Amino acid sequence: MSLHLKVIDRSRPICRHMRTKAMHVYGPDVVDAFVSSRSSHYHCLKTQQVTGPDDQLCLPESCTESRSCFSAR
Repeated sequence: MSLHLKVIDRSRPICRHMRTKAMHVYGPDVVDAFVSSRSSHYHCLKTQQVTGPDDQLCLPESCTESRSCFSAR
């Protein structure tokens, strides 16, 4: 049986406004901050909703520098 480990790119900036419970429990560098997890619920601190100020979903893969509401932490 082979074990496939997923390499997580922690070098890209993440948005300071994106949150998930895992970040509070395990810290801001938890894998869930960089890659979406099915067990995490993401929300934006600016809106307190699952979408950001631009009405797009708040997810690690979509909360990037390309969004107008993005602010690197």
